[in-house]
Amino acid sequence: MRNFLIPSALVVALAAGASVALADSSPDKVAAAGTVSTSQVTSRLQSQGFTVSKIKLDDGSYKVKATDAAGHKQKLSVNPQTGDVISKGDDDGGDD
Repeated sequence: MRNFLIPSALVVALAAGASVALADSSPDKVAAAGTVSTSQVTSRLQSQGFTVSKIKLDDGSYKVKATDAAGHKQKLSVNPQTGDVISKGDDDGGDD
């Protein structure tokens, strides 16, 4: 009986881990409960005239590389709970 329980427990543990890994690999993942998704941030910025080229969650906020309506490259920091732009600056072409 014991020889059957150990492999069964291992299969269950691996299956649970795989489902967590699959859930985390979604391109539209959110940081935590109550946050807006990357798609929502992108849509909101597009409605403000930006074209988003890159978005990532880093240091508690979304870091966004975008081009504004005038064609200027911008780096934006977006609040993940509200989707509001909290800082904006020219993109100097660095790799951040």
